[in-house]
Amino acid sequence: MTKPIIQPEATFKMYELISGYWIACSIHALAQLNIADFLAHGPKTIDELSKISDTHAPSLYRLLRAVTSVGIFEETVDGKFQINALGNALLTDTAGSVKPWALANLGEHFPAFGNLAYGISTGNVPFDQVHGMPVWDYYKTHPKAAENLTKAMAGVSGAVIEGITEHYNFSPYKTLVDIGGGNGALMFGVLRASPNSEGIVFDEPYIIEQTKLNIPENLKNRCSVAGGSFFESLPKDADLYMTKWVLHDWNDEQVLQIFDTCFKSMKSGSKLLIIESVLPDEINSPHAGKLLDINIFAMTKGKERTVSEFKNLVERAGLRYNRLILTNTELSSIIECEKP
Repeated sequence: MTKPIIQPEATFKMYELISGYWIACSIHALAQLNIADFLAHGPKTIDELSKISDTHAPSLYRLLRAVTSVGIFEETVDGKFQINALGNALLTDTAGSVKPWALANLGEHFPAFGNLAYGISTGNVPFDQVHGMPVWDYYKTHPKAAENLTKAMAGVSGAVIEGITEHYNFSPYKTLVDIGGGNGALMFGVLRASPNSEGIVFDEPYIIEQTKLNIPENLKNRCSVAGGSFFESLPKDADLYMTKWVLHDWNDEQVLQIFDTCFKSMKSGSKLLIIESVLPDEINSPHAGKLLDINIFAMTKGKERTVSEFKNLVERAGLRYNRLILTNTELSSIIECEKP
């Protein structure tokens, strides 16, 4: 068999893809060292910045020279570095910041990606093999990392919630339950868009205690929290249940258990919204969820699913599939289901 001739363009493109972690790990270092926060107060020389960040000036310069080459921060003609629009996304405790995501995804998550081949060879979860425990057990035993992950998920949620409320009308529903609602970001956004609705954020007790403190003052009369396991029970008889980016963490049998809990808690006519990255059934079609699925594979026993796969699971649970609603991002399509 004649070996194919590899075109230089393909070689260089593959080098580019392989080396993507150079930028990602540089961003992680920026987040760990709080560089954006130090630059937020004005341009600084390397010596000034290294002093307040307690870093080695020549090494810090090499890091900043690298990241400015891809548009993160800017070097001025007088030898200072200053923050810019892209760099703002690494600020601490700022709306739209991806800093918590950088710390989690390039922190405790990152080693799992070095073991993808192990997971593909064995069917086991790379994160479990690296850390010696499943991801959710890890966060129960690492509270600081868990707190950061909650912030990370809130940040990602903030980027998609407006699209969800723009594409789905929540106003017909009086009582809402967010299953695995985390810090409450989705529920808060929905209640703002539907001023006559009331909501319950449901999640593990260790999460929900912090969520209770996060409820905005102007929503406290319409939003409450409840702790428990969605494998066991949920608040009963709500008009609408919703779950965002939860089901992709679990395998099919576990998803059926969650659906069974939903079914038992729902009244006839109650709706269930599944908000996930719903993959297209067509092969070879680009979709953000196909890459997100590799992240899920590295971290959990779950997966991203096609609309056909979701429809099958929904109907096996005794629920009725109503429709698929596309939003402004492939990361958060909406499947509407109903209890007959």
